Amino acid sequence: MERRSIPTPVTDAPAPGPASVDHSFTLMGTHMRLVIGNPASATAPDPQDARAAALELLEDYNGRLSRFREDSELCRLNADPRATVPASELLRDAVSAALLAAEYTGGLVDPTLLGRLEAAGYTDSWDRSLRLDLREALDGPRPASHPAAASPEAAWRAVRVDDAAGTITRPIGLRLDTGGTGKGHAADRVAALLEGYDAWVIDCGGDLRLGGQAGAVREIEVEHPFTGETIETIRARDGAVATSGIRSRIWRAPDGSVRHHLLDPSTGEPAFTGLVAVTALAPTAVEAEALAKAALLSGPARARAVLQRHGGITVAEDGSAERIGRLEPAPRIRLRIPTTRSTDT
Repeated sequence: MERRSIPTPVTDAPAPGPASVDHSFTLMGTHMRLVIGNPASATAPDPQDARAAALELLEDYNGRLSRFREDSELCRLNADPRATVPASELLRDAVSAALLAAEYTGGLVDPTLLGRLEAAGYTDSWDRSLRLDLREALDGPRPASHPAAASPEAAWRAVRVDDAAGTITRPIGLRLDTGGTGKGHAADRVAALLEGYDAWVIDCGGDLRLGGQAGAVREIEVEHPFTGETIETIRARDGAVATSGIRSRIWRAPDGSVRHHLLDPSTGEPAFTGLVAVTALAPTAVEAEALAKAALLSGPARARAVLQRHGGITVAEDGSAERIGRLEPAPRIRLRIPTTRSTDT
């Protein structure tokens, strides 16, 4: 992920000062970055205290919701023989976010595909050394490209979250995976800690939330999945930007087939749709992540409708990129903070 210094604002409007915190780290098997400006009110904690609180939140999130840790609350839920299981506020909120994404995307982002994901070979925390070159994967033997579709069973509709009772109910034996919206949900929860600062960004592996009292515009570089070059610079004041793609977690199975982590819910198999990466904008990171995944799974023609409201960028298997909708905010303060790169890490 690229970092740049803060140039002089191109307007005389008041702007936030340099970031008090700019911290990069690895968690949830991906690169993360936290940028916090100065307090915008006397009641906001010191930025270093906000940094510590955000890191504690993310560590707790990873420990309790990882599907790769047998002692995590998510794994205990999936192993519980009861239909209705007591669940913490965090787990209930994460499952609610996953169900919201399923509803929002008509079932394309489906949190009930864990068994099929494991069958594809994604059973452990991602090992980057297994990653197959994207062009090599696409040029070799693989299924023909076609749009994905929702599962006709729609098992996610049978899941219920009861906040009043503090429980989650699902058919016995149905296992849930909140990973499809996990990074975005984590970013949204961190964002709630940062509202009292003049500028802030939380990047959870390419799922970004940004905001701040100063209303400054940030530049977010979108990376081409084949070349690594910047293909678009999105300017955003607040909200979220997320990138979904098949490049970062694609591998060759023992039988020689190409596998990746984005499944077609109707078949349970890795989806080859004609798109390899999608960047989406939305008010929240969960929404942006859901839209990016839904657009990629929908294929080139249908992705335009998915992205039209908030805007986005698609990259096809042939490397061509398409900009959809409006990607810039209305003119106001224009300031660069260290550039963030959106990529499907």
